[in-house]
Amino acid sequence: MVTPTLSRVEVAVVLFWVVVLVACQQAEPTATPAQAAATVQTETAVLPTVDLAAILPPSTPTPTPTPSPVPTLPDTPTPAPEPPATEQSEIAALAAPTCFSTYTLVESFTTPGADLLSGDPFWQTWRVRNDGTCAWDVGAVWLFTGGEQLGGPDLVALPPAGPGQTVDVNVALVAPAAPGAYIGFWQPQMADGLLLQPPSAVTINVVQPQITHTPAATAVIPVPTATAVPPTATAVPAFSGWRGEYFNNQTLSGQPVLVRDDPEINFNWGTSSPGSGLQNGNFSVRWTRSIIVPGGEYRFLAHSNDGVRVWVNGALLFDEWQSGQNATFQSEISLQPGQLLNVRVEYYHATGLAGVHVWAEPQARYPQWRGSYIADPNLQGQPVLLRNDQDINFDWGTGAPASGMPANNFSVIWIRTLPFNSSGYRFYALVDDGMRLYVDGVLVIDAWQDGTVRQVSGTITLVAGQHDVTVVYYERLDAAQIRVWWEQVSGFE
Repeated sequence: MVTPTLSRVEVAVVLFWVVVLVACQQAEPTATPAQAAATVQTETAVLPTVDLAAILPPSTPTPTPTPSPVPTLPDTPTPAPEPPATEQSEIAALAAPTCFSTYTLVESFTTPGADLLSGDPFWQTWRVRNDGTCAWDVGAVWLFTGGEQLGGPDLVALPPAGPGQTVDVNVALVAPAAPGAYIGFWQPQMADGLLLQPPSAVTINVVQPQITHTPAATAVIPVPTATAVPPTATAVPAFSGWRGEYFNNQTLSGQPVLVRDDPEINFNWGTSSPGSGLQNGNFSVRWTRSIIVPGGEYRFLAHSNDGVRVWVNGALLFDEWQSGQNATFQSEISLQPGQLLNVRVEYYHATGLAGVHVWAEPQARYPQWRGSYIADPNLQGQPVLLRNDQDINFDWGTGAPASGMPANNFSVIWIRTLPFNSSGYRFYALVDDGMRLYVDGVLVIDAWQDGTVRQVSGTITLVAGQHDVTVVYYERLDAAQIRVWWEQVSGFE
């Protein structure tokens, strides 16, 4: 077989067209990708078709090398994009555990004492406990918030304290020039500006100095004469707290058997006498006090067994002058900053257990149910915890309702003001152990006894407007549970 060969002329023709093609491509100016594509298409259109198979001699086919296998790597998951640093900090803040701040005044005392002379310097010490879960860090202060500043600073640093720790806050003050009783209010303020409630007071009594009269020189007379000694004036007792007048009758009549200074109205006498010379039953007490509190909305509360009534500046806040009740009452009042309050509380006890607790608190912190958690099944003593509860719907089982509370033998008071239509209402409770529900002081449900979980109810007719609802609850042993709800009804069964 004859192998065809290319002539020199044919080879020259092929080389000529290759050179022309290369020269044309080099001569083209730089173009944008779109222009370049168009140029290539135009040049391809004008190039002659060359059949290389016709002009090149056939040759033994060169075996195509088999490419070496490229090792396959396992799929790597695409990492999720990292959020910006700002978003990361916000996410971290949201994920961080929250805490709350609250405190308890354990004790307060004045050095050298509450009775001072005009211009006397003194130290006021408040012993306070951090009952929250947030630590008191740098930036927390003890802030003057109302009443008499007594020459003190606007604020002092609050000693650092972790949850459950107790610290002393010391402030240097000066007694005013004019005699009289003075009271000032201070509160802890956290580094974020949160002002903890309630205010803590400093109360002093500026007294007149005793003047010693030097007797004038008397001419010597041979016969000795007795020198008259002026009678010693009876000191008027100073009342730094409540002036308590105790009577041996239920009507506050006659002369009080006992008058004393009570630091607070919070007593659980049981079946005992409240003081020396007083009988166990059929007695009454009148407490009076003048105080100044920071302005705002306040709620006055009283828990009493038996009768109680409270006045503020002559206005009767509530009048529950009746026997046989063991209930909590409340009334709200709006106060101006620096307003002097003349408060009078009257109480009587007939027979059985005796006890009364009267207090006031600002309202801004409790937009839903204000829960007072007490480590006693009889609603006695100061609350271990005050908090806002969105609903009364708890099933604690055999556990405690909150940190610092016992799992058994505790009680809770919930209070809230709510709008109602003019209609009948049926209130329900699912409870273990005991509870009571009041609307505007009227007892609607009375299930104040031990027992396993059960549903109880009661009805009341209300006029349109705001009404105060109070729920009291106690847990004795084992499981603890309470849920409260209500419905509007057209008639009662």
